[in-house]
Amino acid sequence: MRLGAAKQFVEQDWKRRWSYVLLGEPHVPGWIRLQHVVRELGRLGLDRSPIRFLDAGCSRGDLITYLAERHPQWSLVGLELEPDRVEKAETIRRRMSLTNVSYLRADICRLPFQNEFDLVVCSDVMEHIASDQEAFASLTRALKPGGHLIVTSPSSPQPRHLPLVAWRERLVGFDPSEIGHVRQGYSIPGLHQLFEATGSKPQRIRYTYGRWGTLCFDLFFSIGDNRPNPLLFLGLYPFLKLLGWLDLRNEPAHGAAVLGVAQKLTNGQE
Repeated sequence: MRLGAAKQFVEQDWKRRWSYVLLGEPHVPGWIRLQHVVRELGRLGLDRSPIRFLDAGCSRGDLITYLAERHPQWSLVGLELEPDRVEKAETIRRRMSLTNVSYLRADICRLPFQNEFDLVVCSDVMEHIASDQEAFASLTRALKPGGHLIVTSPSSPQPRHLPLVAWRERLVGFDPSEIGHVRQGYSIPGLHQLFEATGSKPQRIRYTYGRWGTLCFDLFFSIGDNRPNPLLFLGLYPFLKLLGWLDLRNEPAHGAAVLGVAQKLTNGQE
C-alpha cells in the first residue's frame, strides 16, 4: 500500500477517502517529509534485520503502517499523546491485520522505555515541545546502545517564502502558535548540539525542503493546506509531485527543514 493510503480506513469524507485510495498521501509536503525519513532508514541498511522500532509522535501511524507491511520481521511501536489519533491508528492496524504493530499514549519527555529500541524516529515533533533537551534525552534513553535516532524539524532561520504564504496567513488569521509551535525550528549546529548534549553522536545532519520543496509547501499551503480547494488541488497536483521529486533528489545548502541522524553512544565511546 502507498505511503499514507491506509488513512482511507478512518476518513469520513468520501472525496478525501478516495484521494487516499488513488494517490496515497495527498498532502504532498507531508509526503516529502516522510519520504526523506524513509530514505534515511534505507541508508542505515537495516531492511532485513529483526529490529525494534519506535515512532515518537506517530499521529495516525502513517510511517509505521508503511514500514510494517514492508518489514514483517520488525516490531514497531507508535507513541502518540492525542487519544483520537491513537484510536484511528488502532483502527487502521486492525483493518490491515498488522500483528507487528502496537500503539500507546505517553509523554515524549517521560518515555517508559530504556535501552529497548534499535531505531527511533521523531518527525516534526520537537518544534512543539518546550523542554526539548528533556525530550531528546528521553528518546536517547529508549535506544539500545549503538541504536539510531532520526529527528526532523522546521529549520531556523527559515528561508524566504512566497508572498502568497503571508497573504494566506492574513486571510485565515493563521499563526504558528495555533498549531502548538513553541519555536521556529533548529539550525544544523543547534541540532548537532542537542544530540551531543543528550548522549548520542551525530552522524548526518542536512537540510530538506530546499528550493523545490519549499515552493511545493508554499503552493500547497496557499491553496488551503489540509483542506485545499479541490479544483486547484487537482490542477496543481502533478506539478506539486514533480517539485517533491526534485526535492528528494537534491541536498540543498539551506532549506525550510532539517533532518538529523545520530547514534547512541556505547560504553567507552566518545
